[in-house]
Amino acid sequence: MRRLLYILVIVALIVVGVLFGSINQQQTDLNLLIISMPLRVVDIALIFLLLGILLGLLIALLYSLQRKAKGWRRKSTESS
Repeated sequence: MRRLLYILVIVALIVVGVLFGSINQQQTDLNLLIISMPLRVVDIALIFLLLGILLGLLIALLYSLQRKAKGWRRKSTESS
């Protein structure tokens, strides 16, 4: 129940942030290594937010798989 409350609060904060960000229509140039493209400030913030969430989920997944793999190797060496 506590996790659900945390998730709802985080989603509500993201929605409020997007709503306030949609008011700001200022455009700026996003300079990447190869290209430069004009984007709204809210779009740039959303891209970096989603990249951060994906990176965090990937690290958590790799850490979880690493913990499970340690136990799997230990079990396979004990049985043989």
